Amino acid sequence: MKTKLASVLIVLCALALEPAAFAGRGGGHHGGGGGHRGGGGGQKMSRPSGGSGNFRPSGSGHRPQVSRPSGGGSRMPASRPAQRPEAKPPRPSGSAGMPNLGGDRQRPQTRPAQVPKPQGGGDFIGMGPDRPVNRPGIANRPGADRPGRPDLGTRPRLGDNRPNLDSRPGKPPRPERPKRPDHWQNIQNNNDNRWDKWRQDNSTHINNFQVNRTNNWNRINVRYKERGWAGRYGSADYVRWRGDLRNFRIGRGWEIWGQRRPFWNNCFDSHWWGSCWWRPRPIIPIGAAVSPWWWWRPFAWAGVGVFFGSTIASQPIIYDPGTTAIYEGDTYYVDGQAVSSATDARDAADKLAKPEVAETPVPGPGMERQSDEWLPAGVWALTQQEQGDATMFVQLSIDKDGLVAGAYKNIMTGHELPVIGRLDKKTQRVAWYFGGVPQTVYETGLSNLQNDVASVFVHFGKDVTQTWLLVRLPSPELPPGTLKLPQVAQQ
Repeated sequence: MKTKLASVLIVLCALALEPAAFAGRGGGHHGGGGGHRGGGGGQKMSRPSGGSGNFRPSGSGHRPQVSRPSGGGSRMPASRPAQRPEAKPPRPSGSAGMPNLGGDRQRPQTRPAQVPKPQGGGDFIGMGPDRPVNRPGIANRPGADRPGRPDLGTRPRLGDNRPNLDSRPGKPPRPERPKRPDHWQNIQNNNDNRWDKWRQDNSTHINNFQVNRTNNWNRINVRYKERGWAGRYGSADYVRWRGDLRNFRIGRGWEIWGQRRPFWNNCFDSHWWGSCWWRPRPIIPIGAAVSPWWWWRPFAWAGVGVFFGSTIASQPIIYDPGTTAIYEGDTYYVDGQAVSSATDARDAADKLAKPEVAETPVPGPGMERQSDEWLPAGVWALTQQEQGDATMFVQLSIDKDGLVAGAYKNIMTGHELPVIGRLDKKTQRVAWYFGGVPQTVYETGLSNLQNDVASVFVHFGKDVTQTWLLVRLPSPELPPGTLKLPQVAQQ
């Protein structure tokens, strides 16, 4: 009897102590895995009264399952059932491992169409007016400004042995060139030999210009950007700057002449004009006594007075784009005076460049025993002031009424376009455009065209104007020793 009573008491004591012991298991555990104190992100449980709070689970991390007592003590839920993750929605096709960051937003399947850039006639000359005003010039060949550059006579020439120089995109091929009379062919052969010698004799001078190009141009260009510089016209600083710019332009002329190529002789000669695609009528045959390079001839101011007579002033009016005429911001200056807004000045040049003509004018020499109806103004390389090879060429002529005609030739692309423009005899300004590219207008002074290097305004639309250069391409009939640039450069 006593034994049974003792057993009952032991069971009752065990039942009374078991809740406290169970609570003690939670009192020293700070939620976490594996029974380690201070585990990650667990919830600290309150310690109920009674029972040992010093119980620590074993390091095995196993938590034994304990049945809930029938009464008293802390109510602990049984072990939580494992939660199954919700099924993820299927990815849309074409996402290839990319998460859908936009929720229900659908990724566009195609990109929006890009707005095409405006085209200006399909040639470099027709580039749009969004070109920056102070954009760096076209780079020369690699090493053009470095000392130790190969001699100009030995380095490869741009375009030598290049086939199909007379090809015209979208136009019928030019007929085969007839053989020139011996007299003219001998002149061309001698001209090529003379220019090879000229290039070798002046290679040092040209190389020095190229080595110092960047420093000299930066010194000049900083004045272009100086606010109020146009209003300082006539000051000592302005005169010095204008002399530096003149010398730089002369150096550019030497550089272009150093790149002279034999095939240039075939541009704008009698055969070139005889097979011109926009010629409205057959060319008048040129006799053996007439130079095939009649269009290349330069003029002197005395000849201008003879040709135009009393309809033009006897003294030239100096109009030099970039020095005597400057666009500064929204104002147009001439000889240091604000003449008009830049917009009005560009509009005036645009109107001057676009006369109303019934057909595309084609300049040519006069008939035998008749005076010429056209004053040839020569053949020019059109290039940027700072640097760039000669690939674009222009022939200009003016008739007695002031109509400007001629042609444009790009020897790299083969494009050929007519020149249409007009001379204002009162202001002596000349403006023109190339057929098919009316948005780009060129403007200079008539007196500039008697020099070997002439500055020219290039108006790209109504908002942008840049100063470029026209470098005369001497006629094959004109020996290099008769050119004016060497004498000017020595002053």
